[in-house]
Amino acid sequence: MADFTNRRQITSVAQLTPIQAEQIALCGAAYDDEDLPADRRLSSDPEDESVLSFCELWDVVADQSPVYEAWFYQSDSGSIFLAGTTEMVAQIMQCGLECDDEERELELGAAMVRAGLLPSGDSEFERFCRAADETL
Repeated sequence: MADFTNRRQITSVAQLTPIQAEQIALCGAAYDDEDLPADRRLSSDPEDESVLSFCELWDVVADQSPVYEAWFYQSDSGSIFLAGTTEMVAQIMQCGLECDDEERELELGAAMVRAGLLPSGDSEFERFCRAADETL
């Protein structure tokens, strides 16, 4: 069973490992199709259109080991990577989880429900609740 843990607000590249800096650049590219470095993505300049606002990073753990790194940004978007890599395995679009791997999607969706990260109005909320063995 996977769980979202260790939530942190990200406001500067100085907070990131080199892999996480690459991840945030990939998050931005997934969001707006622009190839910009992490420091531009996390710029404090309000005129910078590349800013990924409301940026936070979560660890997703199973059996107390990190499995994924989950980024949430722009209030309704996100990207999920295999821990310690730049391999994007899922995305958050308009607050909903998108994943090509059914088993992984159920694991992540159930973990998002348990963490309160998936809105109850999401079309997959009930399915992920069932996967998490939770009642509405």
